Amino acid sequence: MSRALGRYELVRPLARGGMAEVFLARRRAAGIEKLLVVKRIRPERSGDARFLELFMREARLSMSLTHGNIVPVFDFGRSGDQVFLAMEWVEGRDLASSLARASDRRLSPLCAAFVAAECCQALTYAHARRGNDGAPLGIVHRDVTPRNVLVSWSGEVKLTDFGIAALAGDSVGQVVGTPGYLAPEQARGETTDARADVYALGLVLREALTGEPARAGADRETLLVAARSGALTSWPPALAVDDELRAIVDRATAAASADRFPDAAAFAAALDDYLVAARAAVRGPAPSQQLAAWMATAWDGARDGDTRGAIDGGDELLSFLDDGAMGTGTARSLVATADDSAQAPAHAEATPPSPALAPPATRRRAPLVLAVLGVAAVAAIAVAAWPRRAPVGTAVDASAPPRAPDAAVGADAAIGADAAVTDGPALDAPALDAAIVAPSPLDAGRIAPRPRAIDAAPPPIDAAAPTVRRKVRINARPWALVTVDGTPPARETIATFELPPGRHRVHLSNPQLAVERDVTIDVPADRDLDFVVDLRP
Repeated sequence: MSRALGRYELVRPLARGGMAEVFLARRRAAGIEKLLVVKRIRPERSGDARFLELFMREARLSMSLTHGNIVPVFDFGRSGDQVFLAMEWVEGRDLASSLARASDRRLSPLCAAFVAAECCQALTYAHARRGNDGAPLGIVHRDVTPRNVLVSWSGEVKLTDFGIAALAGDSVGQVVGTPGYLAPEQARGETTDARADVYALGLVLREALTGEPARAGADRETLLVAARSGALTSWPPALAVDDELRAIVDRATAAASADRFPDAAAFAAALDDYLVAARAAVRGPAPSQQLAAWMATAWDGARDGDTRGAIDGGDELLSFLDDGAMGTGTARSLVATADDSAQAPAHAEATPPSPALAPPATRRRAPLVLAVLGVAAVAAIAVAAWPRRAPVGTAVDASAPPRAPDAAVGADAAIGADAAVTDGPALDAPALDAAIVAPSPLDAGRIAPRPRAIDAAPPPIDAAAPTVRRKVRINARPWALVTVDGTPPARETIATFELPPGRHRVHLSNPQLAVERDVTIDVPADRDLDFVVDLRP
């Protein structure tokens, strides 16, 4: 039996969840071999329109995210009746399994803070994404867990699995995510924003520091009850975590969202202050090097093994993207033959993906198949046209090419496979740490919302925009929320911005003191700038 999934050769299974299964795969072309990860809908789910819709939504969203701390997805297609994603293979392991392997089951405070700070960069970028109309997409990951944080052997940190991410305008009423890491408002089925991801990442950081989950519970319902109230276990006694880092974690995991960091950028700034002070106090290797050394120790003798094995796969491939120059063996490119999909709806909302994607007994493709593939073609073209935006507070080079998807990669991790999605008993019961979608009392039986339409027309590029930027570090006494030139979101001091040289207006406000102040600064062209504003009366 064939061991190929179209252009991809499946090497070995990595993980299996309620909706999808994940494989280590490779691709050979022109004498070059590349390892990657293939995630495909489980065969028994491939005819379910709900799962197809969720999978296509994940593909559409994931392929629009290009950031060094996010695992990139670079292909979406089908082989026979199997719909799949191809993504970067992060050469390492996930944080959950790495902590389980470590002798003391935890990271040093410096390494734990570094991992959380890198995840903050990924979340800041995702939360700030905007559509072609300039409106915020309102992305909320909703499943930030140790299993979805990948750590490479060289100490890189990447966030993965946006399969159950929320977008602005999504309906509420469902409980979506992994019970042990849900923010209270998320566990109650309420509207979530970036602070729900801040909370979940705070729990990940605390677990990395203590070696044990912060939320107690032996079953899913117990975990959900604790999540709704925001109840957490006490910090272990005599734990070697200094007060500053513990205070950062406590603020990130506050039960009331208003008491947390306002966004991931503010969380990152607090972690950066801690890291700077910690490294100044004790000289040593860079945090990424220390993390790489910890990974090597934790996984000594158990790193990625032989890739010569093979598993059963499909045969003919229909890719929703086409890179024909590589000699891929693609049976047919949907993008290249868009005219064949004239019957496809213009927007994903108009017609949900059809369960007819599974092929009939004959080799002919049904019209419903073309309709589904047409939706994917629109998504692929739109994704290619989406503008790339840098994280909040960084320069945007609109002329720069997107990150090459074929960067060196890999992770023997559960890349999204634990994110089982269900609104009824039809699915396999996932593990306790698996993501769930359970109907709340307010919305019994509602399935996941459909993806919002994507306008493929990119905004015009301002070729005259300055390319030189300087780091501007803004502080206030006692503290303040800061915006520069009226651009949201407000960030809590100490806040670092990257600004072009010249004059800028800085607005500071402290709600507790009922004080607001505007300050004009001149950013020099030849150096970075630090300044402090005293807001005390």
